[in-house]
Amino acid sequence: MKPDAPNKYNPSPDYWRELIAKTGLSQRAAAELCGVSARSMREYLHRGKGRGGKSPYSVQFALEALAESKGRQP
Repeated sequence: MKPDAPNKYNPSPDYWRELIAKTGLSQRAAAELCGVSARSMREYLHRGKGRGGKSPYSVQFALEALAESKGRQP
């Protein structure tokens, strides 16, 4: 998996919720593993953006990596 923000950035709260569901983690646990506060994650999932204006691609990429790694486990 390689970062590709220009082509893969998707700040949709529905997409992010889907990724979190695939991880099997709580929103709080996913936020912690992605390096953001639980409050920031709630803002991303509620409005699709945080205090900085939009959800960061770095967090999306981290969620995608977590979801992918959980999908490979038996």
